[in-house]
Amino acid sequence: MNTDALRSLAAKRGLLLGTAFSVDAFRKDPRYREVIAREFNCLVAENEMKLDVLQRVRGQFDFGPAEVMMAFASRHGMKVRAVPLVWHDALPEWAMDKTFPRQEALDILREHIFTVMRHFRGRVFAWDVLNEGLSDKGQGLREAGPWYHSIGPEYVERIYRWAHEADPQAVLFYNDFDMDGMSEKADRCYRWIKELLARGVPIHGIGLQYHVQLDKHPAPSEVKENIRRFNDLGLVIHITELDVWLPKNATEADFRQQAMIYRGVFEAALAAPNCPAILLWGFTDRYSWVPGISNGTYDHALIFDRDYRPKPAYEAIASVLR
Repeated sequence: MNTDALRSLAAKRGLLLGTAFSVDAFRKDPRYREVIAREFNCLVAENEMKLDVLQRVRGQFDFGPAEVMMAFASRHGMKVRAVPLVWHDALPEWAMDKTFPRQEALDILREHIFTVMRHFRGRVFAWDVLNEGLSDKGQGLREAGPWYHSIGPEYVERIYRWAHEADPQAVLFYNDFDMDGMSEKADRCYRWIKELLARGVPIHGIGLQYHVQLDKHPAPSEVKENIRRFNDLGLVIHITELDVWLPKNATEADFRQQAMIYRGVFEAALAAPNCPAILLWGFTDRYSWVPGISNGTYDHALIFDRDYRPKPAYEAIASVLR
């Protein structure tokens, strides 16, 4: 094993260092397979474990693409984290923009959770049970999507209890964006999760997505404070989808600043009482989602460039882990 690779350095610090995994890239690009095995000890499917892939046809489950990742993880001694069981997005056509009778919607979610979690039981250690369930602004839950429309806010408690029943050993997370530091949304999440815990809802952790830009990211001190308060509730924290977006025409100074942001995240996580996993949302700009989602305005968000050359961000992470 390469003792200078991030994977080896992370293991010495007791850190799970992961990346989002693309089956399409894996199948066509030998270099992708080589680097991912060398540098990471944890994987999460970028798309292959979302509802629109697992159940494109209602009631017919397709685990094939996800099993490609599972087999690779098993061969290389990697842990697997899963995202998401329930989301208002990435829906198949049969669920998109639909409102079901209440009991039918409950039955759909229950069948999906039990079928998927029992299929992967013992092989996936942590699940984002609900992804992005909070409204972006204001109060309450996000009302978009079939689950809120069909069931109402009580769907949240139901899905966590079903997930715990389906796999009692799994660590169950709530995952969201724009709450990496001490933000208004993070404050709302803290209060909401505290209420759910008081009702005995089996939530074990919070996933902080950490998609940020050079001019829009929390200070490391805020990250530490935010992690600590959730830890104080007895919750584990994972950084789940880390990337740092740069302008399309990034300068050398931009890359240096990006490296400092990555450094700050890793320092904050390692200093926290209980933040044992950091997952990047991909690792090479060759397959990044950022240019597409930003209409070409942003790019260069990951720690390897399109030719798999490590960037200053890679070196910054390595120096922290050393």
